[in-house]
Amino acid sequence: MRKFTSLASLMLAGLLVVGCSNSNKELEEASAQDLYSKGQTYLQDGDYNSAIRYLDAIGGKGNTQFGEQTQLSLIYAQYKVGEYYKALDIAERFVRAYPNSAHTDYVFYLAALSNARLGDNFIQDFFGINRASRSIDTVRNAYGSFQTIVRDFPNSKYAPEAQQWMGYLLNRMAEHELEVVKFYDKRDAYVAMSNRVEEMMRFYPDTKATAEALPYMKKAFEQMGLNDSAQKVDALIEANKGKEYPNVTKPAYGEQF
Repeated sequence: MRKFTSLASLMLAGLLVVGCSNSNKELEEASAQDLYSKGQTYLQDGDYNSAIRYLDAIGGKGNTQFGEQTQLSLIYAQYKVGEYYKALDIAERFVRAYPNSAHTDYVFYLAALSNARLGDNFIQDFFGINRASRSIDTVRNAYGSFQTIVRDFPNSKYAPEAQQWMGYLLNRMAEHELEVVKFYDKRDAYVAMSNRVEEMMRFYPDTKATAEALPYMKKAFEQMGLNDSAQKVDALIEANKGKEYPNVTKPAYGEQF
Protein backbone atom coordinates (compact mmCIF):
# COMPACT_ATOMS: atom_id res chain seq x y z
CA MET A 1 0.00 0.00 0.00
CA ARG A 2 2.87 2.24 0.89
CA LYS A 3 4.40 1.76 -2.57
CA PHE A 4 1.17 2.77 -4.29
CA THR A 5 0.92 5.84 -2.08
CA SER A 6 4.50 6.84 -2.87
CA LEU A 7 3.97 6.20 -6.56
CA ALA A 8 0.79 8.26 -6.56
CA SER A 9 2.61 11.09 -4.79
CA LEU A 10 5.42 11.02 -7.33
CA MET A 11 2.97 11.02 -10.22
CA LEU A 12 1.06 13.94 -8.70
CA ALA A 13 4.29 15.88 -8.15
CA GLY A 14 5.27 15.24 -11.76
CA LEU A 15 1.91 16.45 -13.01
CA LEU A 16 2.22 19.58 -10.90
CA VAL A 17 5.67 20.32 -12.31
CA VAL A 18 4.42 19.81 -15.87
CA GLY A 19 1.37 21.94 -15.14
CA CYS A 20 3.44 24.77 -13.72
CA SER A 21 5.88 24.55 -16.61
CA ASN A 22 3.08 24.74 -19.17
CA SER A 23 1.47 27.61 -17.30
CA ASN A 24 4.73 29.57 -17.14
CA LYS A 25 5.32 28.93 -20.83
CA GLU A 26 1.86 30.28 -21.58
CA LEU A 27 2.61 33.45 -19.62
CA GLU A 28 5.92 33.92 -21.43
CA GLU A 29 4.47 33.42 -24.90
CA ALA A 30 1.18 35.29 -24.47
CA SER A 31 0.85 38.86 -25.69
CA ALA A 32 0.14 41.71 -23.31
CA GLN A 33 -3.37 41.89 -24.77
CA ASP A 34 -4.03 38.20 -24.04
CA LEU A 35 -2.59 38.44 -20.54
CA TYR A 36 -4.69 41.47 -19.79
CA SER A 37 -7.88 39.88 -21.16
CA LYS A 38 -7.38 36.67 -19.18
CA GLY A 39 -6.43 38.62 -16.07
CA GLN A 40 -9.63 40.64 -16.29
CA THR A 41 -11.69 37.49 -16.84
CA TYR A 42 -10.22 35.88 -13.73
CA LEU A 43 -10.84 39.11 -11.85
CA GLN A 44 -14.51 39.15 -12.83
CA ASP A 45 -14.83 35.48 -11.86
CA GLY A 46 -13.37 36.15 -8.41
CA ASP A 47 -10.26 34.05 -9.05
CA TYR A 48 -7.97 36.77 -7.74
CA ASN A 49 -4.79 34.71 -7.44
CA SER A 50 -4.97 33.70 -11.11
CA ALA A 51 -5.75 37.29 -12.03
CA ILE A 52 -2.64 38.43 -10.19
CA ARG A 53 -0.45 35.91 -12.06
CA TYR A 54 -1.63 37.06 -15.47
CA LEU A 55 -1.66 40.76 -14.69
CA ASP A 56 1.78 40.61 -13.09
CA ALA A 57 3.15 38.98 -16.23
CA ILE A 58 2.23 42.05 -18.30
CA GLY A 59 5.08 43.95 -16.66
CA GLY A 60 7.61 41.74 -18.40
CA LYS A 61 6.27 42.62 -21.84
CA GLY A 62 7.45 46.22 -21.76
CA ASN A 63 3.97 47.26 -22.86
CA THR A 64 2.52 50.42 -21.31
CA GLN A 65 -0.80 50.29 -23.17
CA PHE A 66 -2.44 48.47 -20.27
CA GLY A 67 -0.21 49.89 -17.55
CA GLU A 68 -2.67 52.07 -15.67
CA GLN A 69 -5.61 49.67 -15.72
CA THR A 70 -3.36 46.73 -14.93
CA GLN A 71 -2.06 48.43 -11.79
CA LEU A 72 -5.59 49.34 -10.71
CA SER A 73 -6.67 45.73 -11.14
CA LEU A 74 -3.64 44.47 -9.22
CA ILE A 75 -4.34 46.78 -6.27
CA TYR A 76 -7.88 45.45 -6.13
CA ALA A 77 -6.87 41.80 -6.51
CA GLN A 78 -4.17 42.02 -3.83
CA TYR A 79 -6.68 43.67 -1.50
CA LYS A 80 -9.22 40.90 -2.13
CA VAL A 81 -6.73 38.12 -1.31
CA GLY A 82 -5.68 39.90 1.88
CA GLU A 83 -2.24 40.97 0.68
CA TYR A 84 -2.71 44.45 2.08
CA TYR A 85 0.95 45.46 2.15
CA LYS A 86 1.31 44.48 -1.51
CA ALA A 87 -1.83 46.46 -2.34
CA LEU A 88 -0.38 49.49 -0.55
CA ASP A 89 2.95 49.13 -2.33
CA ILE A 90 1.28 49.07 -5.76
CA ALA A 91 -1.00 51.95 -4.77
CA GLU A 92 1.98 54.08 -3.77
CA ARG A 93 3.73 53.37 -7.07
CA PHE A 94 0.52 54.11 -8.97
CA VAL A 95 0.12 57.58 -7.44
CA ARG A 96 3.70 58.41 -8.42
CA ALA A 97 3.38 57.02 -11.94
CA TYR A 98 -0.10 58.42 -12.71
CA PRO A 99 -0.49 61.63 -10.66
CA ASN A 100 -3.30 62.91 -12.90
CA SER A 101 -5.25 59.67 -13.15
CA ALA A 102 -9.04 59.89 -13.10
CA HIS A 103 -8.97 56.92 -10.72
CA THR A 104 -6.82 58.42 -7.98
CA ASP A 105 -9.73 58.54 -5.53
CA TYR A 106 -10.25 54.81 -6.09
CA VAL A 107 -6.59 54.12 -5.32
CA PHE A 108 -6.74 56.13 -2.10
CA TYR A 109 -9.95 54.30 -1.19
CA LEU A 110 -8.34 50.87 -1.57
CA ALA A 111 -5.23 52.09 0.27
CA ALA A 112 -7.39 53.37 3.12
CA LEU A 113 -9.30 50.09 3.37
CA SER A 114 -6.04 48.12 3.27
CA ASN A 115 -4.62 50.11 6.17
CA ALA A 116 -7.90 49.83 8.06
CA ARG A 117 -7.79 46.05 7.59
CA LEU A 118 -4.22 45.99 8.88
CA GLY A 119 -5.42 47.91 11.94
CA ASP A 120 -7.93 45.19 12.67
CA ASN A 121 -7.38 41.87 14.35
CA PHE A 122 -9.89 39.07 14.07
CA ILE A 123 -8.90 37.48 17.38
CA GLN A 124 -9.26 40.78 19.21
CA ASP A 125 -12.60 41.50 17.56
CA PHE A 126 -13.84 38.05 18.51
CA PHE A 127 -12.86 38.31 22.14
CA GLY A 128 -13.71 41.98 22.47
CA ILE A 129 -10.18 43.03 23.38
CA ASN A 130 -9.50 46.74 23.18
CA ARG A 131 -7.27 47.40 20.17
CA ALA A 132 -6.38 50.92 21.32
CA SER A 133 -3.30 49.70 23.18
CA ARG A 134 -1.74 48.28 19.99
CA SER A 135 0.25 50.04 17.28
CA ILE A 136 -1.78 52.80 15.68
CA ASP A 137 0.33 53.54 12.60
CA THR A 138 -1.95 51.77 10.13
CA VAL A 139 -4.97 53.53 11.62
CA ARG A 140 -3.30 56.91 11.10
CA ASN A 141 -2.46 55.97 7.53
CA ALA A 142 -6.03 54.86 6.87
CA TYR A 143 -7.33 58.13 8.30
CA GLY A 144 -4.94 60.10 6.10
CA SER A 145 -6.09 58.33 2.93
CA PHE A 146 -9.77 58.78 3.77
CA GLN A 147 -9.07 62.43 4.57
CA THR A 148 -7.42 62.86 1.16
CA ILE A 149 -10.58 61.56 -0.52
CA VAL A 150 -12.84 63.94 1.42
CA ARG A 151 -10.54 66.93 0.93
CA ASP A 152 -9.32 66.46 -2.64
CA PHE A 153 -12.22 64.50 -4.15
CA PRO A 154 -15.36 65.82 -2.42
CA ASN A 155 -17.57 64.67 -5.30
CA SER A 156 -16.16 61.15 -5.34
CA LYS A 157 -18.61 58.32 -4.73
CA TYR A 158 -16.22 57.19 -1.99
CA ALA A 159 -16.40 60.51 -0.08
CA PRO A 160 -19.49 59.74 2.08
CA GLU A 161 -18.04 56.43 3.24
CA ALA A 162 -14.64 58.07 3.79
CA GLN A 163 -16.30 60.66 6.04
CA GLN A 164 -17.84 57.90 8.17
CA TRP A 165 -14.53 56.12 8.49
CA MET A 166 -12.78 59.33 9.52
CA GLY A 167 -15.13 59.75 12.48
CA TYR A 168 -14.53 56.20 13.62
CA LEU A 169 -10.76 56.28 13.13
CA LEU A 170 -10.44 59.64 14.88
CA ASN A 171 -11.99 58.08 17.97
CA ARG A 172 -9.71 55.06 17.63
CA MET A 173 -6.67 57.34 17.62
CA ALA A 174 -7.97 59.27 20.62
CA GLU A 175 -8.52 56.01 22.50
CA HIS A 176 -4.97 55.01 21.70
CA GLU A 177 -3.67 58.29 23.12
CA LEU A 178 -5.68 57.70 26.30
CA GLU A 179 -3.98 54.32 26.69
CA VAL A 180 -0.60 56.04 26.35
CA VAL A 181 -1.62 58.55 29.04
CA LYS A 182 -2.53 55.66 31.37
CA PHE A 183 0.83 54.06 30.60
CA TYR A 184 2.63 57.24 31.68
CA ASP A 185 0.47 57.46 34.80
CA LYS A 186 1.54 53.98 35.92
CA ARG A 187 5.16 55.09 35.63
CA ASP A 188 4.65 58.47 37.32
CA ALA A 189 5.83 60.20 34.14
CA TYR A 190 3.86 63.35 34.86
CA VAL A 191 5.50 65.71 32.36
CA ALA A 192 4.96 63.24 29.52
CA MET A 193 1.42 62.59 30.76
CA SER A 194 0.41 66.26 30.78
CA ASN A 195 2.01 66.85 27.37
CA ARG A 196 0.14 63.89 25.89
CA VAL A 197 -3.23 65.13 27.16
CA GLU A 198 -2.43 68.58 25.79
CA GLU A 199 -1.88 67.00 22.37
CA MET A 200 -5.20 65.17 22.71
CA MET A 201 -6.96 68.47 23.41
CA ARG A 202 -5.42 69.91 20.25
CA PHE A 203 -5.97 67.00 17.86
CA TYR A 204 -9.02 65.24 19.33
CA PRO A 205 -10.91 67.99 21.18
CA ASP A 206 -14.46 66.63 20.97
CA THR A 207 -13.90 62.98 21.79
CA LYS A 208 -14.90 61.01 24.86
CA ALA A 209 -11.33 59.77 25.25
CA THR A 210 -10.00 63.32 25.58
CA ALA A 211 -12.60 64.13 28.24
CA GLU A 212 -11.55 61.00 30.12
CA ALA A 213 -7.90 62.08 29.89
CA LEU A 214 -8.44 65.43 31.65
CA PRO A 215 -8.33 63.99 35.21
CA TYR A 216 -4.92 62.53 34.39
CA MET A 217 -3.74 65.97 33.33
CA LYS A 218 -5.06 67.45 36.56
CA LYS A 219 -3.22 64.78 38.54
CA ALA A 220 0.00 65.45 36.64
CA PHE A 221 -0.14 69.18 37.38
CA GLU A 222 -0.87 68.50 41.05
CA GLN A 223 2.07 66.13 41.32
CA MET A 224 4.33 68.73 39.71
CA GLY A 225 3.09 71.43 42.09
CA LEU A 226 1.41 73.42 39.30
CA ASN A 227 -1.73 74.15 41.27
CA ASP A 228 -3.00 77.01 39.08
CA SER A 229 -2.86 74.79 36.02
CA ALA A 230 -4.53 71.96 37.94
CA GLN A 231 -7.40 74.28 38.90
CA LYS A 232 -7.90 75.34 35.28
CA VAL A 233 -8.11 71.71 34.20
CA ASP A 234 -10.54 71.02 37.05
CA ALA A 235 -12.79 73.81 35.78
CA LEU A 236 -12.68 72.22 32.34
CA ILE A 237 -13.62 68.86 33.81
CA GLU A 238 -16.61 70.43 35.57
CA ALA A 239 -17.69 72.15 32.35
CA ASN A 240 -17.64 68.83 30.52
CA LYS A 241 -19.73 66.99 33.11
CA GLY A 242 -22.90 65.62 31.61
CA LYS A 243 -21.69 66.16 28.07
CA GLU A 244 -22.79 63.40 25.73
CA TYR A 245 -20.60 62.09 22.96
CA PRO A 246 -21.89 60.33 19.86
CA ASN A 247 -21.59 56.56 19.84
CA VAL A 248 -19.29 56.13 16.87
CA THR A 249 -19.51 52.62 15.47
CA LYS A 250 -17.16 50.97 13.04
CA PRO A 251 -18.39 51.29 9.44
CA ALA A 252 -18.85 48.15 7.40
CA TYR A 253 -16.15 47.54 4.83
CA GLY A 254 -17.49 48.86 1.56
CA GLU A 255 -17.80 46.87 -1.62
CA GLN A 256 -18.34 49.72 -4.07
CA PHE A 257 -15.30 49.01 -6.21
